[in-house]
Amino acid sequence: MEFIYKLDYLLVGLMQVIGFFVQGTTGFGCTVIAAAVTNGLLGTTMGVPYGTAITIPFLYYLAIKGREDISWKDLAKIVALCAPGILIGQYLFYQISPQTAKILIGAMVTVIAVMNLHKHVIKPLIIKDADEEDVADTLPKRIFRYGCLILGGIVHGAFNIGGPLITVYTLEAVKDKKKFRNTMTMLWVVLNTWNLFNQHQNGAFTTELNSALLIGLPLAGIGFYFGMRFLEKINREQFLRIVYVVLLLIGANMLLSNIPWTADMKMISLVGAVLVIGSYALNVMKKRKVNFAKLQAN
Repeated sequence: MEFIYKLDYLLVGLMQVIGFFVQGTTGFGCTVIAAAVTNGLLGTTMGVPYGTAITIPFLYYLAIKGREDISWKDLAKIVALCAPGILIGQYLFYQISPQTAKILIGAMVTVIAVMNLHKHVIKPLIIKDADEEDVADTLPKRIFRYGCLILGGIVHGAFNIGGPLITVYTLEAVKDKKKFRNTMTMLWVVLNTWNLFNQHQNGAFTTELNSALLIGLPLAGIGFYFGMRFLEKINREQFLRIVYVVLLLIGANMLLSNIPWTADMKMISLVGAVLVIGSYALNVMKKRKVNFAKLQAN
C-alpha cells in the first residue's frame, strides 16, 4: 500500500492524544474534541471518515470488555431514535459544501463547549450550584432530551460529532456511571460501524486517508492508554475544564473564519453577542446571589 506523509497528518494525530485521553476516561468525547482540528486541516470530506475510522478499534475493545454491564433496553431505544437522524445526516453530508460544513461543525463544537463550560466551570465555581438529586421530570425536560437525541443522530450521521447531544438523553436514562459508560460505548460501536460502512461505500477511504490513519492510530492509542490508566488518579474536572476552553477557542475560530462576513453582519453579530453575554452574566450573578443566601440561611 502506498504511504503519504504530511505534517498535517501528524498534527491531527497529536490532537487525537487529547481526544482519546478523554475517551479513555469517560467513554465518549474523542471525535468532538478533535473535530475542529481534524476537519480544519484535512477538510470535511477526509476529516469526517477519519474521525469515524480511528475510533473503531478502541470502541470494540471497550465494548467487549464491558459487555456484561450494558443497559440493552436503553441502548435499543437510543439506537431506534437516532437511526432516522443518522440517515438524514449522511444525506446532508454529501449535499453541502465544505465551507458550509465547516461553519456547521464550528457552530456545533462551539455550542457543545459552551454547554460544558457552563456545567464544569460556571455552575460549580461561580454560581456555587450543587447538583440536585430529586428534580421533577417535566414534559418540557423530556421533550428537550428526546430532541437532543434526534438532533444528535443527525449531527452524528453528518459529521460524527453527535455524542454530546446524545449524552444529554443518556445521562438521564442510565444513572449508574459504569452502565452509562458501557452503554455509550456500545452505542458508538453501532453508530460508527454503520457510518464507516456507508463512508466506505461512498469511496471515502483513499491513500491519503489511510496514510493519515496509520499516523494517527498509534497516537490515539497513547492517549487512550493513559486515559484508562490514570482514570482514578487524576483530577478529571480540571482536565475537562482545560479541554473545553481549548474546544471553545478551536470551534469559534473554525466558525468565524469560514463565515463570509460583511460590515453589517459584523456589527449585528457584535451587538447580539454583547446582549447575549450580558444577559447570561446577569443571570449567573443572580443565581450566585441566591445560592449564597441559601448557604448563609443554612
